[in-house]
Amino acid sequence: MWAKLDDALIDHRKIFIAGKIIGANGPAIALGFWTIGLLWSNKHLTDGFLPTAVVEGLRHVKDPASVADALVKAELFDKTDGGYAIHDYHEYNPSAKAIKKKRKEDALRKQGDRNAH
Repeated sequence: MWAKLDDALIDHRKIFIAGKIIGANGPAIALGFWTIGLLWSNKHLTDGFLPTAVVEGLRHVKDPASVADALVKAELFDKTDGGYAIHDYHEYNPSAKAIKKKRKEDALRKQGDRNAH
């Protein structure tokens, strides 16, 4: 499944807010980590939710919890019970329910195409 990324992220003020908190190479780390969170959520159909254990297990950075907390302070992630939520996830991404529905429709259409031959 594909995830949508806005090209405005490369110079979005929140990326630079988080980057300042993170320190050296902070904006790149913030952008990369946010993107990893989006991709993980999209892959696992969690509607933008990232469990704490998943965030802590992301080996892309040295200290994932501190990067996630910087994203919270910059309002890119929201801290939730049990993890993090990608801020405004549903404003830009389809819900897990919508994705599952589309996948089912696509499978039925493909099955119909196979049966027609």
